[in-house]
Amino acid sequence: MNLIDVQPVKFSFFEKPPASSMNQAFVYTNEQNNYQVVKNGDRLSRSDLRAGKYTKVYIVNMATQSFQCEEEYPSLDRGRDFLIDLSIDYKVVDPISLVQQGAGEIVTYIKKKLPYWLEEITTDYPISDSKRVKKHIEDLHEHSSMVAGLKQVGVVISDINVLVKQSQRDQEHDKQYWKQDQDSELRLHEKEIKMREARFVAGEIQREIEKGNLLNALFIAEDNKAALEVVQTRIHNEETFRLEVQHQVKNLMMDPTVDKVEIDRQVEKIKTYFPYEFGGSGNQTRLSMRTAEEDQLDDLRDRYQSAKGE
Repeated sequence: MNLIDVQPVKFSFFEKPPASSMNQAFVYTNEQNNYQVVKNGDRLSRSDLRAGKYTKVYIVNMATQSFQCEEEYPSLDRGRDFLIDLSIDYKVVDPISLVQQGAGEIVTYIKKKLPYWLEEITTDYPISDSKRVKKHIEDLHEHSSMVAGLKQVGVVISDINVLVKQSQRDQEHDKQYWKQDQDSELRLHEKEIKMREARFVAGEIQREIEKGNLLNALFIAEDNKAALEVVQTRIHNEETFRLEVQHQVKNLMMDPTVDKVEIDRQVEKIKTYFPYEFGGSGNQTRLSMRTAEEDQLDDLRDRYQSAKGE
């Protein structure tokens, strides 16, 4: 948008020169390059118009104008960019300077200078400092080379609004990074829950095993493959150990050199290792009832006692 419109001056004895307004000023000029400005509702009299020998009048737009742009600018971090949404309000305060320098195309000037000014700022900050970039632009725009250049042609910046954020590419990058963090957090939470459940199940299984309630231990572990394997292995090892002890006691009983006192002492050891084997009919959750070998053990005890004459 051009802020200047130029027209030839037409003198009339019957019509007054046009009146200016708050949004429109007139700059009259003659062949000697003398300038006369009329603004704020004033008008040039016919006598002044004739005396000044003005040949041209520049109609200057004095209303506040807005310029808006949204562009990406590099940050201090290589490959990471800021997305800057900038809105600038500007207005003419010195119409003569604007006319003298033919600077009516202010937007063209701003578009040319703005990228250099903003990049000087953004390259000093890492991508995480978007708030500081925004403050820098808002606080120091009065001292920029672009604003200084506008003042030289009679234009001032009346307001500036800035929104600074990461570029679209960086925003997508951060979303993916956040999602990975979230997924990791959920996995850790699920693992913690499973660990709590596993510790609870393990405790219940251990208590049932210590009581000799192996069927209960199997029932608790049936929905957990790993726990079930542990319980089954524990039962297998215990049964193997029990049979081995019985076998040793059996051999001991068959040994004629061993007396009854020693036999009884070994049987008491079995009771210590396997108290639930001798607990009567009250313990019905045992994995297996008395085996044939256990019955044979009783027979051996009876035969031993008979052989000894008891």
